[in-house]
Amino acid sequence: MQTKFLNAIKGHSWRYFLTVGAIALIYYAASQFAVSTLTLSSEIYPMWPAAGIAQVGLLLFGRQLWPGIAIGGFLFSMSVPSANIGTALISAGARTLQAWTGTYLLQGINFNPGLDRLKDVLGIVGLSAFASTLISSTIGSIVVCLTLSSWSNFGTIWATWWVGDAMGILLVAPLLLTWHKLPKVPINRKQMIERVIWVLLLLAVGWLVFCSRTRAAYARYPLEYLPFPLVVWAAFRFGQRYTALSNFILCGFAIWGIARGSGPFLKHASSIPQALLSLQAFIAVIAVTGLVLAATVAERHQAEASLRASEASLANAQRIAQLGNWDLDRNAQQLRWSEEIYRILGQQPGSFEPSLEAFLEYVHPEDRELVKTSIEAALFQQQPYSIDYRLILPDGSNRTVYEQAAITSLYITSTVQDITDRKQAEAALRSSEERFSKAFHASPVGISICTLTDGCFLDANESFLRSLGWLQHEFIGRTASDLGMFVNSEDGRRLAQILQSQNSISNQEIKIRTKAGEVRDWLLSMELIDLGSTQCVLIMTTDITERLRSEEFRRAALAAEAANRSKSIFLANMSHELRTPLNAIIGYSEILQEDARDLGAEEFIDDLQRINTAGKHLLDLIKDILDLTKIEAGRTDLHVETFTISTLVEEVVATIAPMADKNSNILEIQYPENIGSMQTDLTKLRQSLLNLLSNAAKFTCSGTITFTVTRSIETPAEAEKRGKRLGAPRGSGKAENSLSLLYSPQDWIVFTVKDTGIGMSSEQLAKIFDPFTQADSSTTKKYGGTGLGLTITKKFCEMMGGDITAFSEVDKGSTFTIRLPAIFTDLSISTEKSDN
Repeated sequence: MQTKFLNAIKGHSWRYFLTVGAIALIYYAASQFAVSTLTLSSEIYPMWPAAGIAQVGLLLFGRQLWPGIAIGGFLFSMSVPSANIGTALISAGARTLQAWTGTYLLQGINFNPGLDRLKDVLGIVGLSAFASTLISSTIGSIVVCLTLSSWSNFGTIWATWWVGDAMGILLVAPLLLTWHKLPKVPINRKQMIERVIWVLLLLAVGWLVFCSRTRAAYARYPLEYLPFPLVVWAAFRFGQRYTALSNFILCGFAIWGIARGSGPFLKHASSIPQALLSLQAFIAVIAVTGLVLAATVAERHQAEASLRASEASLANAQRIAQLGNWDLDRNAQQLRWSEEIYRILGQQPGSFEPSLEAFLEYVHPEDRELVKTSIEAALFQQQPYSIDYRLILPDGSNRTVYEQAAITSLYITSTVQDITDRKQAEAALRSSEERFSKAFHASPVGISICTLTDGCFLDANESFLRSLGWLQHEFIGRTASDLGMFVNSEDGRRLAQILQSQNSISNQEIKIRTKAGEVRDWLLSMELIDLGSTQCVLIMTTDITERLRSEEFRRAALAAEAANRSKSIFLANMSHELRTPLNAIIGYSEILQEDARDLGAEEFIDDLQRINTAGKHLLDLIKDILDLTKIEAGRTDLHVETFTISTLVEEVVATIAPMADKNSNILEIQYPENIGSMQTDLTKLRQSLLNLLSNAAKFTCSGTITFTVTRSIETPAEAEKRGKRLGAPRGSGKAENSLSLLYSPQDWIVFTVKDTGIGMSSEQLAKIFDPFTQADSSTTKKYGGTGLGLTITKKFCEMMGGDITAFSEVDKGSTFTIRLPAIFTDLSISTEKSDN
């Protein structure tokens, strides 16, 4: 007790001291109230409420709060005249020990403060009210006799003390224990009216029997038992709360009546002590009777509730398991069955009287004779049975049930369970096993099963055996080590360790040796499974040898692409470096030509002219290579600007006219005066047009070159097709507003260059846009050039959001068409802006 006391102080100091102080104050106040109010004669108290308060305090809040009772008892003892510290300490210790002992005894029987069990009522009456009170009454009586130096009244003092404490516990403790928490269940209106009527009758009867000074108080009839039906009413209808309340109210009226000089207990008593003794005996009997009766009723209600819960639980269990039962009294030939039998038959519970004939009506005609024969054998030959049969429900559906019957001397008891789902599940399981077996053997994934302990193979499908080259009879019963499967002997131990720690292995790459000695790469997964009582390993494999080789080829291709990009970057840099000395050669050749003319050295002019022409030709070649390599290296940028189309046409025609005249060609220009303007990279467009017109002038002799410029508006279908081709899906989040421009019809500028030159075949036409390619080798020898012009033109057109197409026939000429948007739209720029 001391340890618990110290722990309470350490753990909950302020709360502990506050509770101790409250208990001490209440105990002291209750003691003073008993002395000042309940004293009916010299040193005689009908009840001592402080004893009940002390018992309740320790029961509800714990025995570690005993200092509250000790302090309250000590303060009260010190307030008594002629008291000293010694007797006060002894008296306080005796009262504390009494409450602590009563609490200890009650907790030993697992006491419930609600007093809903007969054990709890007998415990509070026997252990607390009658047993623990012996401690305080004995010690207190001894102290009083020692103080007064007289032992002649020891018996009277002891009895008065003991009965007062017992009555205090018997009346106050049940009231406080049952009412320390308010009821949680709400009371309806009818219950409230019944309680009000009961309280009014109790008050009226209590006043009439115990406090009235009329002749009724002295009638010959035993009116003191008139309140007993009200106590029984409370016990049966309201429980322990109101039973304890009725006992307390009746005790109060009885004490008040004796104090007023009225009541039935004064009729046959010659003194107040005798009347008090009769009162205490009466109150004790009625209190114990009421509490015992209320506890018995509460236990019966609990038993009924438990029975109802068990029946409901059984009904739920039967409904969940679809299990019904029937019982046949062999003597009375009376048949009873559960509600689940009706549900199994597809009927509402209680829709018809149970009978064998009614049940057989639901049995499938093919199974009816089996059921009837089994039941008759149980009736007349006492043979139990277990059978499966089918039922036909009112909706026409068939159900399968399993019935098992047991026989006793008086009853035949049978259970009927709907096993339709189980039958279907078993059929589905068999079908699943068949499908698994087929999938196991037909799967393209290699699958095998081996034991966990020794690694012997139990089975393998065709894919697994095929990948290794072993036959079924050569493989089964052997281990991976026996077959020499692992290229690295450590792989087997490593896989076993992983499987032991993780219970599964997923996508492990290992090297396997086939029967022919070929090393293959496998992607392996393993899983622990149970086959009966044997723990096995399921192995799934995929041969990834070709995939790994393809991956190596892909990496080589990426390396080649990287090398090609490096080559392009190198050519771009080298071409740029070559232009500087070449420009110097061309410049010096022109200066030397002028000096030769001035000096009259005409014989050098032709050679210098050839040097100049060759330098310019070489410069053009380097320029084409530079443009192409810049494009391939991703170092070409667009410089978008708005310009007038007619101005562009005039500039291009002025540049190309001398070349056309050189081969006696007629250059026709066709474009509307209101052709307007466009927005794109002017330099790249000019270079593209010059490439097409120069080719037309080069490959046409004494013919016609037609240069046409038109403006057209595309249809919505063409706009939709163009947007999808550019990879701009509709409704793409924040970029939708910007990308919607790609789906709206736009103005397009179409540049057409048509000539009547040598033309091309379909084979030649298919590769004219490939780099370093011309129609054929004779073309290169005759007309010169690198074959990069059309390639650069096509890439420029694609960069500007358009395209170039070509049509040609041999000896009839060629037609090249450039189609560009009038307003350039950069998809990446538009998307970026919309995201911001």
